[in-house]
Amino acid sequence: MDRWEHRTVLILHDSTSWHIQFADGTRLDGIDQILDEYGSKGWELVTLAPQTYSTSAGQFGPFDASSYRAVFKRRLLSSPEPTA
Repeated sequence: MDRWEHRTVLILHDSTSWHIQFADGTRLDGIDQILDEYGSKGWELVTLAPQTYSTSAGQFGPFDASSYRAVFKRRLLSSPEPTA
């Protein structure tokens, strides 16, 4: 049976670009660079959803997203069979 590990990443937007900020203070800029970085480590993007946004022009009008939550998964290389 395949087993997976998951990672969630908050992608933020400031006045210059989309980026992620790592705990050690380093920063990775650009959506393509973020996806390429995780993809090169075996992570597959599962979903990308707005985390924070504001709306205007009515309930379903245009919205401005300032952050997204990305969910990645990757197969565990060696996984013991679960016990019931």
